[in-house]
Amino acid sequence: MSEQDYERGGRQQAIYSDEDVETAVCPLCDEPRQDRLYTERGVLGVVKCPSCELIYVSPRLQNPEHVYWGEAEKYTEEARLIFAGRAAHHRDPNYLHDLAIIERYKPTGHFLDIGTNMGFFLRHTRNRSWTAIGVEPSVSLAELARKHFDLDVRTCFLQDAKFPNGHFDVVTMTDVFEHISHPRAMLSEIRRVLKSDGILFIKVPNGLFNVLKLRVLRRLGRLGMLDIFDSYEHVVHYSSSTLRKMLESEGFKVRKQLIAPPIQIPVWHHFVGQYYQYPSPWALDWKRQTARTITYYASRLESLAMGGKVGSLAPNIVVVAEKM
Repeated sequence: MSEQDYERGGRQQAIYSDEDVETAVCPLCDEPRQDRLYTERGVLGVVKCPSCELIYVSPRLQNPEHVYWGEAEKYTEEARLIFAGRAAHHRDPNYLHDLAIIERYKPTGHFLDIGTNMGFFLRHTRNRSWTAIGVEPSVSLAELARKHFDLDVRTCFLQDAKFPNGHFDVVTMTDVFEHISHPRAMLSEIRRVLKSDGILFIKVPNGLFNVLKLRVLRRLGRLGMLDIFDSYEHVVHYSSSTLRKMLESEGFKVRKQLIAPPIQIPVWHHFVGQYYQYPSPWALDWKRQTARTITYYASRLESLAMGGKVGSLAPNIVVVAEKM
C-alpha cells in the first residue's frame, strides 16, 4: 500500500496543480531569488534562499492550513481509542519531554498553545500549575479538543484571538512553526502577548536533516515520489541558524537550544488502510524506529563535537526563547 492510498482525516492531496499554489519570496529576508532543491506532489517546490539560506516552499499551497480542515468524523476515527482513554497518543513521550523542559523555566502562569490540533499536547498541562489556553483555526479539530478533553481552545488564528498585551508567561508551538507561511508576523503577535519575562517554546523539524535525507536517497537512486519535506503542510524548513535569525528579526533571543527525541510515527495504515494516532508495535516498523533512535543519539554526539550546535543528523530542533 502506498503512502497516498490510505484513509486519513486531513484534506491533503497526492498531486497539486498550478491552480492550487502561489509563489512566495523568502519569509525571512524577502529575497525573491531562490535555488530549487526538490519538487514534491506535482508542483510544490522546496527552495533555498541564496541570501539568508532559509529553506522554504515555493510554489506553496495558497492556504496550507486548510489541509487540517477535514471532517470531524474522520479525525475521531484516527483517535477514538485515545479519546476513550484506552490508548496513548504516539507523541505522548515527546509531549512530556517538551513540558518537562518548559517547567524548568516557567512552572506556573498563563500558558498559550498555538496550533492545538485535537488537544493531545495541551491535555498534558492539566493537573499542573498553569492556566492553559489553546488556539486552533480548524473548526473540527478545535471542537474535538473541547469535546473530548474539556480544554479551553479558541477556534481562530492567534491574531484574531485579541489576547491582552503581555498576558502569557509561556507560549508554545510544538511542531507548528514550520506550518506558518508568515512566521515574522506570527512572532510579532507572540511578542505582543508574551510577558516581559515570559518564554517562547518552539519545536520544529530540522531542515538540514531533510536535506541530508534528500542527498542520501538521491545518491542511492531511491527518491521516487517520496515526501521528504512534507511540503504540502510544512512551508518553512529551519536550521538552528535560520531559526535563530528568524527569532532575532522579531526581537527574540535564544536562551536554550536542544535536540529532542525522535517522533516514532505509527504505521497502521500500511496494514489496515487507516491512519491511527496511537502507537503501533515496534515489530511492525522496527527498522525505521531503530534508525530514528540511532540517528538521534548520533546527532547528540555530533552536537558535542560542534560545540553545542545542531547539525544535520538531528531530527528536530527545540529552542526556548525570550524577549531581547
